[in-house]
Amino acid sequence: MRKVFKVLTLMYCAVFLSACSSNYLMTFNGENVKKDEDKGTFSFNNDTVQIDYSFADRDGRIYLRIENKIDKPILWDLKSSAMVINGKTQGYSAEQAAFNGKMNASVSDIGASKSNIFNDAWVNGYITGSVSLPKDVVLIPPHAYVDGHYFDFKNDVKSIVRSSQKEKVYMYDMSGESFAVKLARFEGAESPYSLRSYLSYSILEDGKAIVKTTEQKFYAAQLWQTGSVALNNIIELYNKRGDVLAVKEKKGQGAMLVGGALALTAVAAAIDPKAAE
Repeated sequence: MRKVFKVLTLMYCAVFLSACSSNYLMTFNGENVKKDEDKGTFSFNNDTVQIDYSFADRDGRIYLRIENKIDKPILWDLKSSAMVINGKTQGYSAEQAAFNGKMNASVSDIGASKSNIFNDAWVNGYITGSVSLPKDVVLIPPHAYVDGHYFDFKNDVKSIVRSSQKEKVYMYDMSGESFAVKLARFEGAESPYSLRSYLSYSILEDGKAIVKTTEQKFYAAQLWQTGSVALNNIIELYNKRGDVLAVKEKKGQGAMLVGGALALTAVAAAIDPKAAE
């Protein structure tokens, strides 16, 4: 009987290690943008552009769409545009260029005398390749739009949610079942996480570029942490609301392999002591 108890206990430990995971979520509000309460998306409008934002991206990024509303072309200057995250600036334009190439070369050593301190090395050959440069400026023709996904908020979401003081509440999933959530709520300046999307663009008119800038502000209004429900079963994520950013973290994956192997070895030993030899 004691052997059976050991087997069950060790099997439970192995299963527990493999099943442990946490979900981290942020619900955003905007300060100077219009929020679609049904879809959770955000929009900004002026006389030249419409700018739409959504956080409903499983890769932890923000979706941005810029529409040109006028009869003149617009240039979006990515290098002069940035996302300010808790006061720290990150550019919309990449700062590095990737390079791929090949090189054929021969090396000749001239003056190999021992009396020489330095020997001259000559390289004869060629190099071919291609360089992928970031797009610093994007043309938006009249009544057209550009869009894309930018930045990676996953680590920020996990860090901010973990470190914030939360209270335990209960919510309902898609099937109507309740699940436990550690939740924190904030208003405006009280939020531990704020974003400012600063965009620079130019209107092309009569051979001149008229520079314009605009800024949209967001903050985390709710922080969630739960491990008792699948992300797809959370109502806000099932409906793909644009104001919720979610990150799933699986814990104990390494422990599952090592601990699981040790547990199975111990199970075998509990059943047959000779198996441990």
